[in-house]
Amino acid sequence: MKRRQRGQSAVEFALMAPIVFMMIFGLIWSGIMFMEYMHYSNAVRTAAREIAVSNDTEDTIDKKKKWLEELYEKEISVKFYKPTVNITQETDTEDSTKKDVVVQVEFYMEDGAYNSLPYILREWIHFPPRSIKTLNYRMKMEI
Repeated sequence: MKRRQRGQSAVEFALMAPIVFMMIFGLIWSGIMFMEYMHYSNAVRTAAREIAVSNDTEDTIDKKKKWLEELYEKEISVKFYKPTVNITQETDTEDSTKKDVVVQVEFYMEDGAYNSLPYILREWIHFPPRSIKTLNYRMKMEI
């Protein structure tokens, strides 16, 4: 009887171990992705702040746009999406003499990566989305 129970435990472990390990590694991977998202989000907020307090706004906008795109390539380890950085100056709605700096980052998936996904995910579930507009920071100009 004891020998049969050991065999039963081994079979149960063999059936459940892949599921448990996938869940553990999925949680670890999700934590890493969230950490990288927060790191990039902080960089976008920093860029918006530096543009808002700079004197030479046009030159700073070009530099920060290039910096954010290069930072994504260097720092983010899993690159399903590519960033599109859009930096604009808008007139403040309350005071027309003041301007706001708006930094928007939209992430999109290129055709090759999207078409390599399984058909069921792309066409039936529509996951992952083709583009994600996630980061949007608005800062008041301090001139």
